[in-house]
Amino acid sequence: MEKAKVTILLAAYKGGEYAGAQIESILAQDCGCWQLVLSDDGEDTAALLDGYASAHPERIRHIRSGRRFGSAQKHFMYLLEHYGLETPYVMFSDQDDVWHPDKVRKTLALMEETETDPALPVLVHTDLKVVDGDLKEIAPSFLAFSKMDGSRLAFHELLVQNVVTGCTVMINHALAELAARAGDLPQMMMHDWWLALIASALGRTAFLPEATIDYRQHGKNQVGAKNAGSFAYLKSRLNGQYAKDMRDGTIVQTAAFLKLYGAKLSEEQRKVCRAMTGLASHGKLWRLRAMTRYHLWKNTLPRKTGQIIWW
Repeated sequence: MEKAKVTILLAAYKGGEYAGAQIESILAQDCGCWQLVLSDDGEDTAALLDGYASAHPERIRHIRSGRRFGSAQKHFMYLLEHYGLETPYVMFSDQDDVWHPDKVRKTLALMEETETDPALPVLVHTDLKVVDGDLKEIAPSFLAFSKMDGSRLAFHELLVQNVVTGCTVMINHALAELAARAGDLPQMMMHDWWLALIASALGRTAFLPEATIDYRQHGKNQVGAKNAGSFAYLKSRLNGQYAKDMRDGTIVQTAAFLKLYGAKLSEEQRKVCRAMTGLASHGKLWRLRAMTRYHLWKNTLPRKTGQIIWW
């Protein structure tokens, strides 16, 4: 067996229906430089996870934290803090997807190409193929389906819109250490968004414009894929309450990020953060000027229109 370079963290919750297929897809990877940590938010999937850990003790562990996390974000951040610092790189796995056989190898190749200095935090991510519960294709590209650009990884872009999906991500040890400092931070909107912000602000990011995963949609996904070209989606993005909730969430997240990592940011980055947090306390004209000056705009006209009206 190859020495593990990558720790894969799989967070399960009532995952008996699909988790086996996901673990099998990890076992089928065309490189063996990984170890897998399985964790269940509850005991619903315990027997299944125990079975895989017993069958593959050399590379799979089933850990029991004794905690109930209540969200994927809290679960993954706990796993990252306690098990994500054992190897040079970390990946994150949902319980209900299917990884393509070359996912680890291709993601690792991009990571090693991007990580010219191991002291810098680095994040790489990929596209996904959207499939239904039976793995039949819905869309070949999640990002195209969602009308997002996976290369929009500049710090000011990520402050207002996340384009990184956690189950495609690989991070290096330097980023894992910085992220672990946040722990269970309630202001964090999602762990993948937080990781992307750290890497963009303090290190490097890279995007592989290729689907490396079948992203299963089955009606129980915590986030899931949404057709950004549909009328229902466009209507939701122009909904005042949704837009305001997103604005307020990103403002609170930015304030927490600035407080935790501000000493490491450049003065220009701190200005962008202050402009973002200032949206909560200034009038409409000031907000529009700040968003324009610091390029705090989402992509696509409907999303920008929602910002103009409601932010």
